[in-house]
This record gives sequence, structure tokens and C-alpha cells, in this order.
Amino acid sequence: LYNTLPDLDLSGKKVAVFGVGDQESYSDYYCDAAGELYDLFKAKGCTIYGLTSTEGYNHVESKAEVEEGKFCGLMFDEDNQYDLSEGRASKWVTQLKEE
Repeated sequence: LYNTLPDLDLSGKKVAVFGVGDQESYSDYYCDAAGELYDLFKAKGCTIYGLTSTEGYNHVESKAEVEEGKFCGLMFDEDNQYDLSEGRASKWVTQLKEE
């Protein structure tokens, strides 16, 4: 994707990003790949939907945090917060439908 995406015409496309990571073992770069994809899509003129709050997550840094207190989409941690994933996903889908 990192080599292909820059060559695609994606202007005006609607995009939502999600990521999966381990915020405790990799707290310095939790879900960084999601943030990198966000940057690539944004640079190609895509409209990004589904930003979510970083509240309730225990990370130090993340490229997925694209605004103060906001992730570029929904981040999952199936190692440490698996019990929150289903509720977060349901809430996010509702949010996406409203945006």
C-alpha cells in the first residue's frame, strides 16, 4: 500500500480508518500504521470520517493521534481491552452513519 497508494486517484473518496495494536507493550507507537494510512489518504484528497477520542486508552505516543485527544479512526486493543472492542465498534459504526 505504501508504494501503490500514492499513485492512485482518490480525491473526493470517503475513508474511515481503524487499527489494532497493543497499547501497553507498544505504548510509544500504538497503532502507528493507522496514522500512516490516514496521512496517505489525506494527502490524496480523501475525506476522512470516524475520528474518535483517545480517552480510555493507555498509550504514550501514536501516529494515529492526529489531533489533540483524537485518533484518526477507531483503535482496538485485543490484548488489553478486548472487553471494550464490541461496544467501541458499535458506537463507531453509529457515528459513521451519522457523519
